[in-house]
Amino acid sequence: MEKGVGEMPVEKEEGHEEEKEERVKGAKPDFRVLQPQVDKEGKQCLADVGALWKNVSKSGNEFYTLKIGKLRLLVFENRDRE
Repeated sequence: MEKGVGEMPVEKEEGHEEEKEERVKGAKPDFRVLQPQVDKEGKQCLADVGALWKNVSKSGNEFYTLKIGKLRLLVFENRDRE
């Protein structure tokens, strides 16, 4: 377990070895995605379940890539069209 946000212990997600290798090769994520959980002793902890990376498209627009397990989503800023 690692210490994470707010001094709560952070558990590493098990079973995603190929994803961990991919993270080592690429850039460090801009944000981590954590899930609150309760461990065997009843203590609150945060499990590391994914990450967000900041990207720029070919047209110059900024967006984020969110990866949680095998799920991959693109996150865009919500801009008003008025």
